[in-house]
Amino acid sequence: MEAAVASVGGRIQRPADRRWGALRSRVAGPSDQALHWLAGWYAIALRLGGAILFTAVAVLAATKEISGWWLAAPLTALCLWSAFFAWRVRRSGLTPTVVLADAAVVSALALAQQHMVPAALIEDNTTWMLPLACTSVYILQIALRPRFSLPGAAMVVIAYGFGAGDLADAWLLVVETIVAAGLVAVIRGGARQADTIVAAGLATERQIRAEEARRADEREQHRQLHDTVLSTLTMVAAGAFAEPSPALTVQADRDLRVLQGLAGAPAVPVAPAVPAAPGGLAPLTDLRPKLERAAVTTDDLAVRLKLVPAMLPSSVVDQLAACVSEALRNVERHAGTGQAEVTVTGGAGWAVVEITDRGRGFDTAATPPSRRGIRESITGRMLAAGGRAAIASRPGAGTTVTVSWPA
Repeated sequence: MEAAVASVGGRIQRPADRRWGALRSRVAGPSDQALHWLAGWYAIALRLGGAILFTAVAVLAATKEISGWWLAAPLTALCLWSAFFAWRVRRSGLTPTVVLADAAVVSALALAQQHMVPAALIEDNTTWMLPLACTSVYILQIALRPRFSLPGAAMVVIAYGFGAGDLADAWLLVVETIVAAGLVAVIRGGARQADTIVAAGLATERQIRAEEARRADEREQHRQLHDTVLSTLTMVAAGAFAEPSPALTVQADRDLRVLQGLAGAPAVPVAPAVPAAPGGLAPLTDLRPKLERAAVTTDDLAVRLKLVPAMLPSSVVDQLAACVSEALRNVERHAGTGQAEVTVTGGAGWAVVEITDRGRGFDTAATPPSRRGIRESITGRMLAAGGRAAIASRPGAGTTVTVSWPA
C-alpha cells in the first residue's frame, strides 16, 4: 500500500523531502509522483468543500422531524474531522491511516442518516448523505491500492445501505466505486507507461553521450599523438636533425611526458566550453601567456606577436593555444619560410587569432583526407571547444589560419 501524495501546497511536504525516502521508493516515477501530489489537493478539496456544502444543505433540508441535537452533533463532528483531515494531509500526506479513518467517519454518519435526513429524501434516494459517501469513495480510490481501497469502499457502501434501511439503495455508490477505481487504474497505468518511456529515452541518451565521450576522448588522444610523437618522427624522417641536437632531446622528452599523461589519464572527453560573459559564468584566463609560450616552441621560426588582452575560459585558452602551436609547426615544416605572425583581436569572452605566413602556400582543396594536422589538430579541436577554424591558402601566396571562439 502506498500513500497517494507526499505533499500538498505551500506547507505540505513534497516528495523530495527526505522524510519521504521510503514513500518515494514506492512511486514509479515523476508522472506517478505528480499524480500523487495532485491527489492530495483533490482529497482536501473534497473533504473541506464537502463538509461546508453538505452542512449547509443538511440545515436547509431539515424538517421538524429531525432533532436539532441529532443534526448539530454529527455535522459539528464532520466539520471538525474535515479540518483535522486537511491539516493532517498538509503535514504528512494522504497516508493510509488518515484515509481509512475518513472512511470510518463517513460510514458512521451514513449509519445515523435516518436521524439527520428526512425520511422522504431517503426514500427518494436524494439525501445529501449520498454525495458525502461518494467523496469518501473517491478519496479511497485515489489514495490506496485496489486491495485496500475496494474493501474500504465496501465498508462505506454497506454502512450507507444499512443507514438508508435497504442495501439496494447503495447501488449508486457501487457504480461510483467501480468507475472511480477503473479511471484511477487507467491514469496510473498511463503515468507509469510514460515514466517507462521517458526512462528508456534517458537511458538511450546516456548511452549515446557515453559513446560520444569515448569518441571525443579518442580524437583528443589522436590529436595529442599527432602534435607530439608523429610530428617529431616526421621531422626526423625529413632530415631536420642531421646530427645529435639538444632541440631534438628536449622535444622527445616533451613527447614522452605527453605519452605518459595519456596512459595515466582517465577517459574524459573534451567538453565544449561554456561561454563566459564579463559577469562571469566561468573563470576567465588571459590568452596571451599561452600564445607567447606556443611561439617560443619553434626553433627555426621567428614568430612576430600582435596580441591584445583576450579573456576566455581556461579550457578554451588551452585549445586555442594548441591550435596555434600546430599551425606554427606546419609553417616551420611545410611553408619554406622562417617567419610567421600571430595576431589576436578579442576581449572578455571572445577572441579571433590569425596565424599568417608568406611561404609557399598550398591548395586546400587538394589536401588528402589522410592529412590529420589541419582537419583534426586545428579544425576538429576548435569544433570540439565550441569554436571555429578557417584556412585560407594558395600556392605561392602564403597561408592564413584563423581560429575563433565562440563560433
